[in-house]
Amino acid sequence: MKKILIALGILLLVTGCFLTTKKSEVKEFKLDGYGSFTISDNYMIREDHSTKDKPFFVDKKDEHSSRPNNISVNGGTNYYSIDQVDSFKSAIFYQMANQAKAYNATLTSSGSTTTNGYPLLRFNLEGKDQKAIQYYIMGDHKYVMVYATIFEFDDEESVIEEAEYIANSFIWE
Repeated sequence: MKKILIALGILLLVTGCFLTTKKSEVKEFKLDGYGSFTISDNYMIREDHSTKDKPFFVDKKDEHSSRPNNISVNGGTNYYSIDQVDSFKSAIFYQMANQAKAYNATLTSSGSTTTNGYPLLRFNLEGKDQKAIQYYIMGDHKYVMVYATIFEFDDEESVIEEAEYIANSFIWE
């Protein structure tokens, strides 16, 4: 019995160390004029595709891939106050519906709030060979968009989890 308790204690210690390490492996990025967000250490910035205002991230394992699943983040301005989430959602849905029709893709949308309490809109555009998911974090007459592009569907969940992690970690300036 004593050996079992010792083994369970070691297992809990190792598991606790792993979970603690996982949480600390993040990098913080700042979008000038908008705010900041964190991204897990599993992802890296692809300098060759990034601009000052739009960082482009890929999983480290896909660093040299010519067509990797990826996530970009950028900010923009709009006519909508933070209280006009439904109007903003309708405007984005209308624009994306035209894209979906042109590419024979399916479009769905949903809304929620980030863990920091900001309105969050999600748009899924799914075609035969790729999927695009746009997360809009609403501000007052501005937004930040976290854009996940998925080419390899077998790795889709990890890309979606990372994009949602970024959106939920975002903090307005």
